[in-house]
Amino acid sequence: MITISSRVDLHSHTTASDGGLAPQDLVARAASLGIEVLAITDHDTTTGVPAALAEARRLDIVVVPGVEISALSGREEIHLLGYFVDVENEELQAFLGRTRVARRERAEKMLARLAQLGLPVEWERVVELAGEAGSIGRPHVATTLLEAGLIHSWDEAFERWIGRGCPAYVERYKLTPEDAIDLVRASGGLPVLAHPYIYTRKGERKKDLNLKHWLPRLVRAGLAGIEVYYPNYPRRVSRSLLEMALYYGLMITGGSDFHGGAMANGLGSVDVPWAAWEGLERRHRLSPAAHVI
Repeated sequence: MITISSRVDLHSHTTASDGGLAPQDLVARAASLGIEVLAITDHDTTTGVPAALAEARRLDIVVVPGVEISALSGREEIHLLGYFVDVENEELQAFLGRTRVARRERAEKMLARLAQLGLPVEWERVVELAGEAGSIGRPHVATTLLEAGLIHSWDEAFERWIGRGCPAYVERYKLTPEDAIDLVRASGGLPVLAHPYIYTRKGERKKDLNLKHWLPRLVRAGLAGIEVYYPNYPRRVSRSLLEMALYYGLMITGGSDFHGGAMANGLGSVDVPWAAWEGLERRHRLSPAAHVI
């Protein structure tokens, strides 16, 4: 049974990218769990936002329109969350359109490499999993491998075959972190650094972004916040991130990074303080873009 500890979840994904629930179903699930504020932050797409907002109005909960953008600098991949983006912004949608094409081309190349490695899977199934939005991600490839019985676990797909540095991994078109920040701001949004660290359920650190290097650089570029509360973060880590946020004058956010399916982070399972939502909402309300959108 999933334990719900928060009325706020500022990081979630739907079937518009690689989540397991349709946008309206995710909002309904959140409402049934007592979540009052939910951010929809699909990977490189905002196509799920309109349906989520419509369901939110029906159920009287707050949905924050958002997006998660993957950026690249050298070999360092950084994810940025954009909150309160204008989903009709032409510059944003032009970029997201290019990214959908790049994701499709990357997936085709990955499947070709997997076939050469003796792991053939059906392209049609990958496309089916991605749905109408067509934002194809590696999780769709991993699910197809798992369904075909070619791997034993979700983790095996990423650790052995399609993760960065693995034999079937293929890079795709990405913005630099600075350009991603500019894009979010140009679309009226607030750019936030997503999950600077990744921890396993056993407390082992899998990803470690050098924040002493990156935070000054991203703040100069216009970063507005940092994700302080995230699945499996030890309290000392969240405390350290909170101190950094205070030092640089950044907002704090947090969320479950809910996907559903093989990824087990429960919706609302990360304890995000209500003050995090108040700070985000206040920053948005006071921003010039809030009076334009």
